[in-house]
Amino acid sequence: MRRLLFAVIPLAVVIAIPFLLRTGEVEDDPTAEQLVVVTPHNEAIRFEFERAFCRYMAREHGRDVDIDWRTPGGTSEIARYLKGEYTAAFRTLWTRSGASWNGEVERAFMNRKLKREDASETAWKARQMFLDSDVGAGDADILFGGGWYDHNKFARMGCTVPSGVQTRHPEWFERERPVLSPGMSGETWYDRGDCYYGTCLTTFGICYNVDRLAELGYGTSASEPLPQRWEDLGDPRLYGCVGAADPSKSGSITKCFEMLIQQRMAESVAAATAQSGGTLDQEQLDKAVADGWNQALLLVRKIGGNAQYFTFSASKVPLSVARGDVAVGMCIDFYGRTQAEWEESRLGRRTMRYVTPLAGSSVSADPIAILRGAPHRELAEMFVDFSLSREGQQLWNYRPGTEGGPLKYALRRLPIRRDLYTKEDREKMSDPDARPFAEAEAFTYHPEWTGRLFNLMRVLVRVMAIDCHEELRGAWSAILDAGGPDATPDAMEAFSRLPVSYEESGDAARRIGSGEERVVLMREWAHFFRASYAEAETKARAVKGR
Repeated sequence: MRRLLFAVIPLAVVIAIPFLLRTGEVEDDPTAEQLVVVTPHNEAIRFEFERAFCRYMAREHGRDVDIDWRTPGGTSEIARYLKGEYTAAFRTLWTRSGASWNGEVERAFMNRKLKREDASETAWKARQMFLDSDVGAGDADILFGGGWYDHNKFARMGCTVPSGVQTRHPEWFERERPVLSPGMSGETWYDRGDCYYGTCLTTFGICYNVDRLAELGYGTSASEPLPQRWEDLGDPRLYGCVGAADPSKSGSITKCFEMLIQQRMAESVAAATAQSGGTLDQEQLDKAVADGWNQALLLVRKIGGNAQYFTFSASKVPLSVARGDVAVGMCIDFYGRTQAEWEESRLGRRTMRYVTPLAGSSVSADPIAILRGAPHRELAEMFVDFSLSREGQQLWNYRPGTEGGPLKYALRRLPIRRDLYTKEDREKMSDPDARPFAEAEAFTYHPEWTGRLFNLMRVLVRVMAIDCHEELRGAWSAILDAGGPDATPDAMEAFSRLPVSYEESGDAARRIGSGEERVVLMREWAHFFRASYAEAETKARAVKGR
Protein backbone atom coordinates (compact mmCIF):
# COMPACT_ATOMS: atom_id res chain seq x y z
CA MET A 1 0.00 0.00 0.00
CA ARG A 2 2.85 2.37 0.85
CA ARG A 3 4.47 1.73 -2.54
CA LEU A 4 1.13 2.33 -4.22
CA LEU A 5 0.66 5.65 -2.41
CA PHE A 6 4.18 6.79 -3.37
CA ALA A 7 3.31 6.05 -7.01
CA VAL A 8 -0.19 7.55 -7.03
CA ILE A 9 0.32 10.75 -5.00
CA PRO A 10 2.79 12.43 -7.44
CA LEU A 11 0.50 11.56 -10.34
CA ALA A 12 -2.50 13.03 -8.49
CA VAL A 13 -0.54 16.23 -7.79
CA VAL A 14 0.41 16.60 -11.46
CA ILE A 15 -3.23 16.16 -12.51
CA ALA A 16 -4.49 18.60 -9.87
CA ILE A 17 -2.06 21.45 -10.59
CA PRO A 18 -3.83 22.77 -13.73
CA PHE A 19 -7.15 22.85 -11.87
CA LEU A 20 -5.64 24.63 -8.87
CA LEU A 21 -4.03 27.27 -11.11
CA ARG A 22 -7.11 28.03 -13.23
CA THR A 23 -7.94 31.73 -13.08
CA GLY A 24 -11.63 31.38 -13.86
CA GLU A 25 -11.84 34.59 -15.92
CA VAL A 26 -12.70 32.66 -19.12
CA GLU A 27 -14.50 29.38 -18.62
CA ASP A 28 -16.12 27.05 -21.11
CA ASP A 29 -19.88 26.77 -20.65
CA PRO A 30 -21.49 23.87 -22.53
CA THR A 31 -24.81 25.75 -22.62
CA ALA A 32 -23.35 28.93 -24.17
CA GLU A 33 -23.60 29.90 -27.83
CA GLN A 34 -20.50 28.70 -29.67
CA LEU A 35 -18.36 30.75 -32.04
CA VAL A 36 -15.59 28.78 -33.78
CA VAL A 37 -12.52 30.84 -34.69
CA VAL A 38 -9.55 29.56 -36.70
CA THR A 39 -6.43 31.53 -35.87
CA PRO A 40 -2.62 31.57 -35.76
CA HIS A 41 -2.80 34.04 -32.84
CA ASN A 42 -1.09 33.21 -29.57
CA GLU A 43 -2.72 32.40 -26.26
CA ALA A 44 -2.50 35.97 -24.95
CA ILE A 45 -4.52 37.37 -27.86
CA ARG A 46 -7.03 34.54 -27.65
CA PHE A 47 -7.51 35.03 -23.91
CA GLU A 48 -8.01 38.79 -24.04
CA PHE A 49 -10.34 38.82 -27.04
CA GLU A 50 -12.47 35.98 -25.70
CA ARG A 51 -12.78 37.59 -22.28
CA ALA A 52 -13.64 41.01 -23.69
CA PHE A 53 -16.07 39.77 -26.36
CA CYS A 54 -17.94 37.47 -23.98
CA ARG A 55 -18.35 40.31 -21.49
CA TYR A 56 -19.47 42.66 -24.25
CA MET A 57 -22.10 40.18 -25.47
CA ALA A 58 -23.41 39.62 -21.95
CA ARG A 59 -23.51 43.35 -21.18
CA GLU A 60 -24.93 44.68 -24.45
CA HIS A 61 -27.02 41.76 -25.69
CA GLY A 62 -27.66 39.54 -22.69
CA ARG A 63 -26.17 36.55 -24.51
CA ASP A 64 -23.89 33.88 -23.09
CA VAL A 65 -21.13 33.20 -25.63
CA ASP A 66 -18.13 30.89 -25.70
CA ILE A 67 -15.31 30.90 -28.29
CA ASP A 68 -13.93 27.61 -29.56
CA TRP A 69 -10.44 28.41 -30.85
CA ARG A 70 -8.90 26.26 -33.58
CA THR A 71 -5.12 26.65 -33.85
CA PRO A 72 -3.76 24.22 -36.46
CA GLY A 73 -0.53 26.24 -36.74
CA GLY A 74 0.73 29.15 -38.83
CA THR A 75 -0.94 30.44 -41.97
CA SER A 76 0.52 27.66 -44.11
CA GLU A 77 -0.99 25.01 -41.85
CA ILE A 78 -4.27 26.92 -41.68
CA ALA A 79 -4.40 27.04 -45.48
CA ARG A 80 -4.00 23.27 -45.67
CA TYR A 81 -6.61 22.79 -42.94
CA LEU A 82 -9.19 24.99 -44.70
CA LYS A 83 -8.49 23.42 -48.07
CA GLY A 84 -9.06 19.97 -46.62
CA GLU A 85 -12.29 20.97 -44.88
CA TYR A 86 -13.74 22.70 -47.95
CA THR A 87 -12.70 19.87 -50.24
CA ALA A 88 -14.48 17.32 -48.07
CA ALA A 89 -17.63 19.47 -47.84
CA PHE A 90 -17.77 20.32 -51.53
CA ARG A 91 -17.11 16.75 -52.58
CA THR A 92 -20.21 15.71 -50.66
CA LEU A 93 -22.27 18.45 -52.33
CA TRP A 94 -20.92 17.60 -55.79
CA THR A 95 -21.52 13.87 -55.60
CA ARG A 96 -25.00 14.37 -54.14
CA SER A 97 -25.87 16.33 -57.28
CA GLY A 98 -25.24 13.12 -59.22
CA ALA A 99 -21.86 14.11 -60.69
CA SER A 100 -18.69 12.07 -60.31
CA TRP A 101 -15.70 13.40 -58.37
CA ASN A 102 -12.31 13.54 -60.07
CA GLY A 103 -9.06 15.46 -60.13
CA GLU A 104 -10.36 18.08 -62.56
CA VAL A 105 -13.20 19.02 -60.24
CA GLU A 106 -10.92 19.10 -57.19
CA ARG A 107 -8.47 21.42 -58.92
CA ALA A 108 -11.18 23.71 -60.29
CA PHE A 109 -13.67 24.45 -57.54
CA MET A 110 -11.36 26.74 -55.50
CA ASN A 111 -9.20 27.90 -58.41
CA ARG A 112 -9.23 31.70 -58.12
CA LYS A 113 -7.53 32.08 -61.51
CA LEU A 114 -9.99 29.97 -63.48
CA LYS A 115 -11.47 31.82 -66.47
CA ARG A 116 -14.58 30.87 -68.39
CA GLU A 117 -12.86 30.91 -71.75
CA ASP A 118 -10.08 28.59 -70.56
CA ALA A 119 -12.15 26.15 -68.51
CA SER A 120 -13.96 22.99 -69.47
CA GLU A 121 -17.69 22.79 -68.87
CA THR A 122 -17.14 20.53 -65.87
CA ALA A 123 -14.46 22.73 -64.31
CA TRP A 124 -16.53 25.91 -64.73
CA LYS A 125 -19.62 24.23 -63.31
CA ALA A 126 -17.66 23.11 -60.25
CA ARG A 127 -16.26 26.58 -59.69
CA GLN A 128 -19.66 28.27 -59.95
CA MET A 129 -21.35 25.67 -57.76
CA PHE A 130 -18.80 26.31 -54.99
CA LEU A 131 -19.20 30.10 -55.19
CA ASP A 132 -22.98 29.77 -55.09
CA SER A 133 -22.94 27.26 -52.25
CA ASP A 134 -22.99 27.52 -48.49
CA VAL A 135 -20.58 24.65 -47.86
CA GLY A 136 -18.43 25.24 -44.82
CA ALA A 137 -15.08 24.44 -43.27
CA GLY A 138 -16.60 22.05 -40.75
CA ASP A 139 -18.12 24.16 -38.00
CA ALA A 140 -15.64 27.06 -38.37
CA ASP A 141 -17.02 30.60 -38.50
CA ILE A 142 -14.11 33.03 -38.61
CA LEU A 143 -10.50 33.31 -39.75
CA PHE A 144 -8.77 35.68 -37.33
CA GLY A 145 -5.17 36.63 -38.10
CA GLY A 146 -2.63 35.96 -40.82
CA GLY A 147 -1.33 38.38 -43.41
CA TRP A 148 -2.85 40.15 -46.40
CA TYR A 149 -1.45 37.62 -48.88
CA ASP A 150 -3.24 34.65 -47.36
CA HIS A 151 -6.48 36.52 -46.67
CA ASN A 152 -6.55 37.91 -50.18
CA LYS A 153 -5.97 34.43 -51.57
CA PHE A 154 -8.76 32.96 -49.41
CA ALA A 155 -11.14 35.71 -50.55
CA ARG A 156 -10.34 35.16 -54.24
CA MET A 157 -10.71 31.41 -53.80
CA GLY A 158 -14.12 31.96 -52.24
CA CYS A 159 -13.26 30.56 -48.81
CA THR A 160 -14.12 33.87 -47.12
CA VAL A 161 -17.22 35.89 -47.93
CA PRO A 162 -18.50 39.48 -47.61
CA SER A 163 -19.14 40.33 -43.96
CA GLY A 164 -21.36 43.40 -44.32
CA VAL A 165 -19.13 45.70 -42.24
CA GLN A 166 -19.42 48.65 -44.63
CA THR A 167 -23.21 48.38 -44.65
CA ARG A 168 -23.50 48.16 -40.86
CA HIS A 169 -20.89 50.83 -40.10
CA PRO A 170 -20.68 53.39 -42.92
CA GLU A 171 -19.38 55.96 -40.41
CA TRP A 172 -16.05 54.09 -40.29
CA PHE A 173 -15.47 54.75 -44.00
CA GLU A 174 -16.34 58.45 -44.40
CA ARG A 175 -14.34 59.98 -47.21
CA GLU A 176 -13.01 63.04 -45.35
CA ARG A 177 -11.74 61.41 -42.13
CA PRO A 178 -12.10 57.62 -42.38
CA VAL A 179 -11.62 55.66 -39.18
CA LEU A 180 -10.49 52.68 -41.26
CA SER A 181 -8.13 53.43 -44.14
CA PRO A 182 -8.02 51.18 -47.21
CA GLY A 183 -4.23 51.11 -46.99
CA MET A 184 -1.05 53.14 -47.32
CA SER A 185 2.17 53.00 -49.31
CA GLY A 186 1.07 50.11 -51.48
CA GLU A 187 -0.29 47.88 -48.68
CA THR A 188 -3.95 46.84 -48.57
CA TRP A 189 -5.59 47.13 -45.14
CA TYR A 190 -9.06 45.98 -46.06
CA ASP A 191 -10.83 44.38 -48.97
CA ARG A 192 -13.04 46.75 -50.93
CA GLY A 193 -15.19 43.72 -51.68
CA ASP A 194 -15.92 43.40 -47.94
CA CYS A 195 -14.28 39.96 -47.51
CA TYR A 196 -11.60 40.87 -44.93
CA TYR A 197 -10.58 43.77 -42.68
CA GLY A 198 -7.29 44.51 -41.00
CA THR A 199 -7.64 44.61 -37.22
CA CYS A 200 -4.15 45.76 -36.26
CA LEU A 201 -1.00 47.08 -37.92
CA THR A 202 2.31 45.29 -38.15
CA THR A 203 5.89 46.07 -39.07
CA PHE A 204 8.81 43.69 -39.47
CA GLY A 205 12.31 44.10 -38.19
CA ILE A 206 15.25 43.05 -36.05
CA CYS A 207 15.53 42.07 -32.40
CA TYR A 208 18.92 41.86 -30.70
CA ASN A 209 20.55 41.07 -27.38
CA VAL A 210 22.69 44.00 -26.21
CA ASP A 211 24.99 41.86 -24.05
CA ARG A 212 25.69 39.28 -26.75
CA LEU A 213 26.43 41.99 -29.29
CA ALA A 214 28.84 43.68 -26.88
CA GLU A 215 30.75 40.40 -26.67
CA LEU A 216 31.03 40.50 -30.48
CA GLY A 217 32.37 44.07 -30.49
CA TYR A 218 29.17 45.98 -31.24
CA GLY A 219 28.21 49.23 -29.58
CA THR A 220 31.66 50.02 -28.22
CA SER A 221 31.87 53.27 -30.20
CA ALA A 222 29.84 55.45 -32.53
CA SER A 223 31.54 53.71 -35.45
CA GLU A 224 30.24 50.35 -34.23
CA PRO A 225 26.46 50.88 -34.17
CA LEU A 226 24.05 48.18 -33.15
CA PRO A 227 22.20 46.37 -35.97
CA GLN A 228 19.48 48.54 -37.47
CA ARG A 229 19.37 47.56 -41.16
CA TRP A 230 18.57 44.29 -42.89
CA GLU A 231 22.07 44.17 -44.37
CA ASP A 232 23.55 44.20 -40.86
CA LEU A 233 22.35 40.61 -40.44
CA GLY A 234 24.90 39.55 -43.06
CA ASP A 235 27.82 40.94 -41.03
CA PRO A 236 30.59 38.28 -40.80
CA ARG A 237 30.87 38.88 -37.04
CA LEU A 238 27.40 37.38 -36.67
CA TYR A 239 28.40 33.96 -38.02
CA GLY A 240 26.49 31.40 -35.97
CA CYS A 241 24.73 34.15 -34.00
CA VAL A 242 21.56 34.81 -36.04
CA GLY A 243 18.18 33.26 -35.37
CA ALA A 244 15.63 32.91 -38.18
CA ALA A 245 12.34 31.17 -38.86
CA ASP A 246 11.13 29.04 -41.77
CA PRO A 247 9.09 31.24 -44.15
CA SER A 248 7.25 28.19 -45.48
CA LYS A 249 5.72 27.81 -42.00
CA SER A 250 5.10 31.47 -41.19
CA GLY A 251 3.47 34.17 -43.29
CA SER A 252 4.98 36.86 -41.05
CA ILE A 253 8.52 35.60 -41.66
CA THR A 254 7.87 35.44 -45.40
CA LYS A 255 6.85 39.08 -45.08
CA CYS A 256 10.15 39.85 -43.32
CA PHE A 257 12.05 38.44 -46.27
CA GLU A 258 9.79 40.27 -48.70
CA MET A 259 10.53 43.57 -46.93
CA LEU A 260 14.27 42.91 -47.23
CA ILE A 261 13.84 42.16 -50.94
CA GLN A 262 11.61 45.18 -51.54
CA GLN A 263 14.11 47.51 -49.88
CA ARG A 264 16.98 46.25 -52.02
CA MET A 265 14.85 46.65 -55.14
CA ALA A 266 13.94 50.21 -54.15
CA GLU A 267 17.60 51.05 -53.48
CA SER A 268 18.60 49.58 -56.84
CA VAL A 269 15.94 51.62 -58.63
CA ALA A 270 16.98 54.79 -56.77
CA ALA A 271 20.63 54.27 -57.72
CA ALA A 272 19.77 53.64 -61.37
CA THR A 273 17.52 56.71 -61.42
CA ALA A 274 20.28 58.91 -60.02
CA GLN A 275 22.78 57.53 -62.53
CA SER A 276 20.44 58.16 -65.46
CA GLY A 277 19.84 61.74 -64.47
CA GLY A 278 16.36 61.36 -63.02
CA THR A 279 14.26 59.14 -65.28
CA LEU A 280 14.15 55.47 -66.22
CA ASP A 281 12.47 53.89 -69.19
CA GLN A 282 10.71 50.56 -68.73
CA GLU A 283 13.73 48.50 -69.76
CA GLN A 284 15.99 50.34 -67.32
CA LEU A 285 13.42 50.00 -64.54
CA ASP A 286 13.03 46.27 -65.14
CA LYS A 287 16.81 45.81 -65.02
CA ALA A 288 17.13 47.79 -61.80
CA VAL A 289 14.37 45.75 -60.15
CA ALA A 290 16.01 42.50 -61.28
CA ASP A 291 19.39 43.67 -59.96
CA GLY A 292 17.77 44.44 -56.62
CA TRP A 293 16.25 40.96 -56.55
CA ASN A 294 19.69 39.39 -57.10
CA GLN A 295 21.32 41.56 -54.42
CA ALA A 296 18.57 40.78 -51.94
CA LEU A 297 18.76 37.02 -52.42
CA LEU A 298 22.53 37.19 -51.99
CA LEU A 299 21.92 38.95 -48.66
CA VAL A 300 19.42 36.24 -47.72
CA ARG A 301 22.14 33.63 -48.26
CA LYS A 302 24.60 35.61 -46.14
CA ILE A 303 21.99 35.75 -43.38
CA GLY A 304 21.34 32.04 -43.83
CA GLY A 305 25.08 31.40 -43.60
CA ASN A 306 25.16 33.34 -40.32
CA ALA A 307 22.07 31.59 -38.98
CA GLN A 308 22.50 29.17 -36.12
CA TYR A 309 19.12 27.66 -36.92
CA PHE A 310 15.81 28.05 -38.76
CA THR A 311 12.83 27.34 -36.53
CA PHE A 312 9.26 26.41 -37.45
CA SER A 313 7.92 28.97 -34.97
CA ALA A 314 8.36 32.70 -35.58
CA SER A 315 7.94 33.40 -31.85
CA LYS A 316 10.99 31.29 -30.96
CA VAL A 317 13.47 33.78 -32.41
CA PRO A 318 12.84 36.60 -29.86
CA LEU A 319 12.96 34.02 -27.06
CA SER A 320 16.36 32.81 -28.24
CA VAL A 321 17.60 36.38 -28.55
CA ALA A 322 16.38 37.19 -25.03
CA ARG A 323 18.17 34.15 -23.59
CA GLY A 324 21.35 35.02 -25.47
CA ASP A 325 21.33 31.78 -27.45
CA VAL A 326 21.69 33.99 -30.52
CA ALA A 327 22.63 37.65 -30.71
CA VAL A 328 20.15 38.88 -33.30
CA GLY A 329 17.15 37.72 -35.30
CA MET A 330 14.36 38.62 -37.69
CA CYS A 331 10.92 39.00 -36.16
CA ILE A 332 7.51 40.61 -36.29
CA ASP A 333 7.25 43.78 -34.21
CA PHE A 334 4.95 42.62 -31.42
CA TYR A 335 7.00 39.49 -30.71
CA GLY A 336 10.12 41.63 -30.36
CA ARG A 337 8.49 44.34 -28.24
CA THR A 338 6.71 41.89 -25.94
CA GLN A 339 9.84 39.86 -25.25
CA ALA A 340 11.93 42.99 -24.69
CA GLU A 341 9.38 44.29 -22.16
CA TRP A 342 9.33 40.97 -20.33
CA GLU A 343 13.12 40.81 -20.08
CA GLU A 344 13.35 44.39 -18.79
CA SER A 345 10.73 43.73 -16.10
CA ARG A 346 12.52 40.53 -15.08
CA LEU A 347 16.10 41.82 -15.05
CA GLY A 348 15.55 45.48 -14.21
CA ARG A 349 17.48 46.71 -17.25
CA ARG A 350 17.05 46.70 -21.00
CA THR A 351 18.98 43.75 -22.42
CA MET A 352 16.96 43.27 -25.58
CA ARG A 353 15.64 45.66 -28.20
CA TYR A 354 13.48 45.63 -31.30
CA VAL A 355 14.01 47.99 -34.23
CA THR A 356 12.14 48.44 -37.50
CA PRO A 357 14.81 49.03 -40.17
CA LEU A 358 14.66 52.60 -41.45
CA ALA A 359 12.68 52.57 -44.71
CA GLY A 360 12.93 48.80 -44.50
CA SER A 361 9.40 47.71 -43.73
CA SER A 362 5.94 48.52 -44.88
CA VAL A 363 3.09 48.68 -42.39
CA SER A 364 0.78 45.78 -43.12
CA ALA A 365 -2.50 44.70 -41.61
CA ASP A 366 -3.50 41.52 -39.80
CA PRO A 367 -7.04 40.80 -41.05
CA ILE A 368 -10.19 39.06 -39.88
CA ALA A 369 -12.77 37.39 -42.16
CA ILE A 370 -15.96 35.33 -42.08
CA LEU A 371 -15.63 31.87 -43.59
CA ARG A 372 -18.01 30.57 -46.24
CA GLY A 373 -20.72 28.45 -44.68
CA ALA A 374 -20.20 29.86 -41.18
CA PRO A 375 -22.88 28.08 -39.11
CA HIS A 376 -23.06 30.95 -36.60
CA ARG A 377 -23.18 33.79 -39.10
CA GLU A 378 -24.87 36.40 -36.89
CA LEU A 379 -22.42 35.81 -34.04
CA ALA A 380 -19.51 35.91 -36.49
CA GLU A 381 -20.62 39.34 -37.75
CA MET A 382 -20.81 40.60 -34.19
CA PHE A 383 -17.29 39.38 -33.44
CA VAL A 384 -15.92 41.08 -36.57
CA ASP A 385 -17.68 44.32 -35.60
CA PHE A 386 -16.34 44.05 -32.05
CA SER A 387 -12.76 43.52 -33.24
CA LEU A 388 -13.00 46.75 -35.29
CA SER A 389 -14.79 48.80 -32.62
CA ARG A 390 -13.00 51.06 -30.18
CA GLU A 391 -13.63 48.58 -27.39
CA GLY A 392 -11.99 45.76 -29.33
CA GLN A 393 -9.19 47.91 -30.73
CA GLN A 394 -8.12 49.11 -27.29
CA LEU A 395 -7.06 45.58 -26.44
CA TRP A 396 -4.21 45.68 -28.93
CA ASN A 397 -2.02 48.28 -27.21
CA TYR A 398 -3.58 49.50 -23.97
CA ARG A 399 -1.58 48.48 -20.92
CA PRO A 400 -3.04 45.63 -18.83
CA GLY A 401 -5.25 46.96 -16.07
CA THR A 402 -6.01 50.32 -17.69
CA GLU A 403 -9.65 51.20 -18.21
CA GLY A 404 -10.79 49.50 -21.41
CA GLY A 405 -7.52 47.61 -21.75
CA PRO A 406 -6.58 43.93 -21.52
CA LEU A 407 -6.77 42.15 -18.19
CA LYS A 408 -3.50 40.20 -18.05
CA TYR A 409 -1.42 40.52 -21.21
CA ALA A 410 0.17 43.45 -23.01
CA LEU A 411 -0.48 42.44 -26.61
CA ARG A 412 1.91 45.11 -27.98
CA ARG A 413 0.21 45.38 -31.34
CA LEU A 414 -0.91 48.61 -32.97
CA PRO A 415 -4.63 49.34 -33.54
CA ILE A 416 -5.72 50.03 -37.09
CA ARG A 417 -8.29 52.68 -36.20
CA ARG A 418 -6.95 56.19 -36.67
CA ASP A 419 -9.00 57.51 -33.75
CA LEU A 420 -7.07 55.29 -31.31
CA TYR A 421 -4.02 57.57 -31.38
CA THR A 422 -5.32 60.56 -29.43
CA LYS A 423 -3.41 62.02 -26.49
CA GLU A 424 -5.80 60.32 -24.09
CA ASP A 425 -5.33 56.95 -25.82
CA ARG A 426 -1.54 57.23 -25.90
CA GLU A 427 -1.44 57.78 -22.14
CA LYS A 428 -2.84 54.25 -21.75
CA MET A 429 -0.74 52.56 -24.45
CA SER A 430 2.22 50.22 -24.06
CA ASP A 431 3.80 51.92 -27.09
CA PRO A 432 2.72 55.58 -26.75
CA ASP A 433 5.36 56.79 -29.21
CA ALA A 434 4.29 54.46 -32.02
CA ARG A 435 3.67 56.29 -35.30
CA PRO A 436 2.49 53.57 -37.70
CA PHE A 437 0.98 55.97 -40.21
CA ALA A 438 4.22 57.98 -40.39
CA GLU A 439 6.21 54.75 -40.80
CA ALA A 440 3.90 53.75 -43.63
CA GLU A 441 4.75 56.96 -45.45
CA ALA A 442 8.50 56.25 -45.17
CA PHE A 443 8.27 53.01 -47.15
CA THR A 444 6.45 52.32 -50.38
CA TYR A 445 5.53 48.72 -51.00
CA HIS A 446 5.44 47.81 -54.71
CA PRO A 447 3.11 44.80 -55.06
CA GLU A 448 3.95 44.56 -58.76
CA TRP A 449 7.55 43.67 -57.86
CA THR A 450 7.02 40.78 -55.46
CA GLY A 451 3.30 40.38 -54.72
CA ARG A 452 2.81 37.59 -57.25
CA LEU A 453 6.00 35.94 -56.00
CA PHE A 454 5.03 35.62 -52.32
CA ASN A 455 4.69 31.84 -52.43
CA LEU A 456 7.78 31.55 -54.63
CA MET A 457 9.81 33.42 -52.02
CA ARG A 458 8.63 31.00 -49.36
CA VAL A 459 9.82 28.02 -51.38
CA LEU A 460 13.02 29.58 -52.73
CA VAL A 461 14.26 30.79 -49.34
CA ARG A 462 13.40 27.44 -47.80
CA VAL A 463 15.40 25.48 -50.35
CA MET A 464 18.47 27.70 -50.60
CA ALA A 465 18.81 28.55 -46.90
CA ILE A 466 17.10 25.75 -44.95
CA ASP A 467 17.11 22.53 -46.98
CA CYS A 468 20.73 23.26 -47.95
CA HIS A 469 21.70 24.94 -44.67
CA GLU A 470 24.65 22.69 -43.90
CA GLU A 471 26.18 23.28 -47.33
CA LEU A 472 25.37 27.00 -47.17
CA ARG A 473 27.08 27.43 -43.81
CA GLY A 474 30.09 25.46 -45.01
CA ALA A 475 30.52 27.71 -48.06
CA TRP A 476 29.99 30.94 -46.11
CA SER A 477 32.42 29.82 -43.39
CA ALA A 478 35.07 29.03 -45.99
CA ILE A 479 34.58 32.44 -47.63
CA LEU A 480 34.93 34.23 -44.28
CA ASP A 481 38.00 32.17 -43.34
CA ALA A 482 39.61 33.14 -46.66
CA GLY A 483 39.22 36.87 -45.98
CA GLY A 484 35.61 37.55 -46.87
CA PRO A 485 33.67 38.25 -50.08
CA ASP A 486 36.14 40.83 -51.44
CA ALA A 487 39.03 38.39 -51.15
CA THR A 488 37.17 35.53 -52.83
CA PRO A 489 35.47 36.82 -56.01
CA ASP A 490 35.39 33.43 -57.74
CA ALA A 491 33.86 31.76 -54.69
CA MET A 492 31.29 34.55 -54.38
CA GLU A 493 30.34 34.13 -58.03
CA ALA A 494 29.43 30.50 -57.34
CA PHE A 495 27.82 31.40 -54.00
CA SER A 496 25.60 34.03 -55.71
CA ARG A 497 24.13 31.86 -58.48
CA LEU A 498 20.39 31.40 -58.77
CA PRO A 499 18.51 28.58 -60.52
CA VAL A 500 15.99 31.04 -61.99
CA SER A 501 16.33 34.71 -62.90
CA TYR A 502 13.91 37.40 -61.80
CA GLU A 503 12.55 37.45 -65.35
CA GLU A 504 11.81 33.73 -65.07
CA SER A 505 10.35 33.94 -61.56
CA GLY A 506 6.77 34.50 -62.73
CA ASP A 507 6.74 31.19 -64.57
CA ALA A 508 8.40 29.47 -61.60
CA ALA A 509 5.73 30.92 -59.29
CA ARG A 510 3.05 29.48 -61.54
CA ARG A 511 4.71 26.07 -61.56
CA ILE A 512 5.02 25.77 -57.79
CA GLY A 513 1.27 26.30 -57.58
CA SER A 514 1.03 22.66 -58.67
CA GLY A 515 1.97 20.19 -55.96
CA GLU A 516 3.75 17.81 -58.35
CA GLU A 517 5.73 20.54 -60.09
CA ARG A 518 6.65 22.10 -56.75
CA VAL A 519 8.27 18.86 -55.63
CA VAL A 520 10.20 18.59 -58.90
CA LEU A 521 11.40 22.20 -58.75
CA MET A 522 12.43 21.96 -55.10
CA ARG A 523 14.47 18.87 -55.86
CA GLU A 524 16.13 20.56 -58.86
CA TRP A 525 16.85 23.72 -56.88
CA ALA A 526 18.29 21.80 -53.94
CA HIS A 527 20.67 20.01 -56.29
CA PHE A 528 21.62 23.34 -57.89
CA PHE A 529 22.34 25.11 -54.60
CA ARG A 530 24.28 22.22 -53.10
CA ALA A 531 26.51 22.11 -56.17
CA SER A 532 26.98 25.90 -56.13
CA TYR A 533 27.83 25.96 -52.42
CA ALA A 534 30.26 23.08 -52.81
CA GLU A 535 32.02 24.91 -55.64
CA ALA A 536 32.11 28.13 -53.61
CA GLU A 537 33.62 26.32 -50.62
CA THR A 538 36.26 24.64 -52.78
CA LYS A 539 37.28 27.93 -54.41
CA ALA A 540 37.39 29.75 -51.07
CA ARG A 541 39.59 27.07 -49.50
CA ALA A 542 41.90 27.31 -52.51
CA VAL A 543 42.32 31.05 -51.86
CA LYS A 544 43.09 30.43 -48.19
CA GLY A 545 45.64 27.74 -49.08
CA ARG A 546 47.70 29.99 -51.34
